[in-house]
Amino acid sequence: MPKICIISPSLKLGGIERALTVLAKQFVEKGFQVDFVCCLAGEHFYVLPGSVAIHEPDFRRTSSFLNKLFYYPRLLVYIRLKVKDINPDRVLVFGDWFSPVTLLALLGTKYPVYISDRTIPDYKFKFPIPQLKKWLYPKSKGFIAQTQRAKDFKETLFGNKLNIKIIPNALPDLKFPEANREKFILYAGRFAWEKDPEIIIRSMPKVFEVFPDWKLVMAGSGPLLESMRNLVKELNLEENVLFLGKVNKVERLFAKSSILVLPSVVEGFPNTLIEGMSACLPCICFSDIPYEDIVTPGLDGVVLDRRDPELLADSIITLINKSELRKDLGKEASKVKERFSASTIADHVISFMKL
Repeated sequence: MPKICIISPSLKLGGIERALTVLAKQFVEKGFQVDFVCCLAGEHFYVLPGSVAIHEPDFRRTSSFLNKLFYYPRLLVYIRLKVKDINPDRVLVFGDWFSPVTLLALLGTKYPVYISDRTIPDYKFKFPIPQLKKWLYPKSKGFIAQTQRAKDFKETLFGNKLNIKIIPNALPDLKFPEANREKFILYAGRFAWEKDPEIIIRSMPKVFEVFPDWKLVMAGSGPLLESMRNLVKELNLEENVLFLGKVNKVERLFAKSSILVLPSVVEGFPNTLIEGMSACLPCICFSDIPYEDIVTPGLDGVVLDRRDPELLADSIITLINKSELRKDLGKEASKVKERFSASTIADHVISFMKL
């Protein structure tokens, strides 16, 4: 039975963790032995099949200077010894930080390592990430690009030194309950600068002026949550904006909402977008993110080429006004369930790793 070692930041809530746990489950179903190595110990948000061996370090990362000084050398040793102990046929790791760290930890060993970055291709990382990538990425067995945009960018940097395959994220098996669509505009994501929740809040005064019976429902938490609450108060939107905090299961929200807005500035591959589309939701996003592999503007979603609250408000108002347009976009959007099914994506990864 071939053995795959997956190296993940953790089993906490996160995009990388979500992508890797979905693949882990599929690998098990397809007959592979899976070891799941976490770089950070802690709370498990994602649940893996009982046959998956989960490994976590007995040391933690904190904000103290001494911890930062010693954590990463300890992590390198931990990954190297753990992988040698597991002795897998392939190693799979995602993340702009954890990919180079894993390659460095396994330098000089026999294990084929397959890597993937998870943010926008041209994101400006600080030292030493760009330097480590330049040195170590050509030593990988293969690089998984989530989008054509990511593949093109990597080819400009590495040419033919990197074995690149486009494989998008897998869509988890979401079960949407039967629910009536309510007058909800949904935001689901972290309250952080890269998600730009501010632009959707600033678009709402114009929307609520025309449609005062609609609500903006915001699910998630993060460092900007309190400042966004304050902005809602400042704009006198408290009656129309609902903050739900962290939501473990968003399926019911997707099923009840009428419009999804993904205002992100930075996304490697927007999971929330394909999840919302799979729920037959008409979705609005901006062209900053790599939408090309997911959305065909006007057919199964709306893509805005300018980050402007007025433009966003006008797009939302158009969708509210045109219920048939919402239904048509949602119906076409739901076809992502076929394109990004977990089983299909896992097959692509298995084929790329030559297993």
